[in-house]
Amino acid sequence: MPAEPQRLIESATASRFAVTRSWINRVTTWFNRATFRIKRGTPAETLEEVGRRWRLEPRQKQFLLQFGASKPGAAFIDEKVQAINRAAFHRSAFALNALTHLVFVDLAAQLTMSLPALKAVAVAANLLLALVAHFEMRKNFRALVAGPNALPKKRRFLGLMANPKYNRAVKKSSKPHAKAAWKEKSLYRLGYFINAATIFLGSQFIIAPDHLVFPFGFITGKITGLFSTLVIIFDVWRGVRAGEDSRLAREREIAVYRHLDI
Repeated sequence: MPAEPQRLIESATASRFAVTRSWINRVTTWFNRATFRIKRGTPAETLEEVGRRWRLEPRQKQFLLQFGASKPGAAFIDEKVQAINRAAFHRSAFALNALTHLVFVDLAAQLTMSLPALKAVAVAANLLLALVAHFEMRKNFRALVAGPNALPKKRRFLGLMANPKYNRAVKKSSKPHAKAAWKEKSLYRLGYFINAATIFLGSQFIIAPDHLVFPFGFITGKITGLFSTLVIIFDVWRGVRAGEDSRLAREREIAVYRHLDI
C-alpha cells in the first residue's frame, strides 16, 4: 500500500519537473530569438548556427568551411560572429530602452516641465540606435560571407621595390575596426550612459501611481521602481562593456598596421 502514494508523488514530481523544463526551454528559445545570439563553437558548428538565422548559399558555406579549417580562417569566422552577436545585443538593448522610456519614464513630469515631446525624442533616439546596430549586424554578416580580402604582393619587380597597393590594402582593411571602435565609444557607450541617467531622473509609469486607486498605485510604483533599477544597472554595465569593446577594436586596428611594408 505505501508504494502507491510514493509512485503518485514521483509521478507528480516528474510531471512538475517536465513542465518547468518546458517553460525554461521556451524562455531560452524566446531570449535567443530576441537577442539573435549565435552560439560559437567549431567553425562548422558556428556556420550551422549562422545558417539557421540567415540564408547561406551552398557555395558560400563550402568556402567558409574550407577557409575555417585553417587557424586564421577559424579566427576570422569567430571574430565576425562575435561582432554579429555584439551588434544584435545592442539592437535588443536599445529596443528595451525605447520600451522603458515609452512606458516607465516621464522625465518632463519629474522635472515639472511641460515637454510631452521629450518622451518621443528619447524613444526615437533609442530606436535610431537600435536601427544603427541592426545595419551593423547585417554588415558584419556580409563581411563574414565575403571572407577576408586577399592582399596584393608586398614587393614588385622581383622584390626590388615596395608595392604601394599592398600598404593601401592594409590601411583599407583597418577601417572596419576604426568604425567599430568609434561606434562603441561615441554612440553605444554614450547612449547607454544617457539612458541610465534619464531613466534614473524620470522613472515613472505612463500613468502616475498617485492617480491610481490603492493598492494599485502602490504596486505600480514598486514594479516601476524595480524595473527601472534593473534597466539602469543593465545600461551602466553595457556602457562599461562598450568602452572595453572600443578598446579591443582599437587594438585590432593597431595590429593591422603592424603588417605595413615600411
